[in-house]
Amino acid sequence: MPTDIPLVSIIIPTYNRAHLIGETLDSVLAQTYKNWECIVVDDGSTDNTSEVVKSYLVMDSRFQYHHRPKDRLPGGNAARNYGFELSKGEYIQWFDSDDLMVAEKLELKVAVLMKNNVDFVISKTKYFNKKNGNFKNYDFEAKDVTFEMFATDYIKWITNDMILKHSIAKQISFNEHLRAGQEHNFICQLLLKSTNLFYVKEFLSLKRYTVTSIQGKRDMDKLHHFQIIGDFHWLNYLQLFKQANSQKFNKFSLLQPGGAYLASKNKIRIPSGYWIEFLKVYKGKSIYLLLAIISNKVFGRYKRFYKKLK
Repeated sequence: MPTDIPLVSIIIPTYNRAHLIGETLDSVLAQTYKNWECIVVDDGSTDNTSEVVKSYLVMDSRFQYHHRPKDRLPGGNAARNYGFELSKGEYIQWFDSDDLMVAEKLELKVAVLMKNNVDFVISKTKYFNKKNGNFKNYDFEAKDVTFEMFATDYIKWITNDMILKHSIAKQISFNEHLRAGQEHNFICQLLLKSTNLFYVKEFLSLKRYTVTSIQGKRDMDKLHHFQIIGDFHWLNYLQLFKQANSQKFNKFSLLQPGGAYLASKNKIRIPSGYWIEFLKVYKGKSIYLLLAIISNKVFGRYKRFYKKLK
């Protein structure tokens, strides 16, 4: 391989995906772009993931298999961060261990990175095993992308969609304390560093839908979903509000736990310290959230008051 062809580090965290990860690694092997290393980081699997992945190490030396260090918090975030620490590529592509890459994914994106002076390139993802397979609303232009637009849910993409320069990726990391929303948090961090991107409007990743996925669990357990939403937006706010210095972000982030609480019929837990921050940001309008909570409890309706906070 010519030395002027950049190395791409593909980083894949995995946990008990022995029955699926082979398809993912096959899609890596099928890439038309050949100068890559694929770093699989096991988050503590108890199935035969090790056996499956090691068969690929024998097949192709570009694959690596590592275990998340025991002194790191369990979870995919620590596995992603550890994989990045091991990586040697000029470009970084995180990917999920049950999804698939379109064969031209890396080739198209590396060509864009080499031709354009950008920090990262995004593309699109769709489900390949679910009806109505559109995964996100990708109806935007690169020029529209700002921290506020992404952080407040007007623009969306996922980690699989991104390839980043190592130089920008090393300035941020996945929050290892988050149980969900880690992709959103990571991209928010990225956009506070750079919005210098190129958007390839093609579906270059194929996502697998399963009932054991985070989205599948949300679909089956609405109360769990509401709790996850509330907790994530609260933690995202705490991590980023000083750096973001955005009243729009503050209001959006603090409204989500309140909205989740109301949607759960006042059943989920509100984070400690939430009310103090809500009062700081919403000031006198905070009364509408209190009225919404009371109305929800007494009449089972809250939207009349909640809408006044938007």
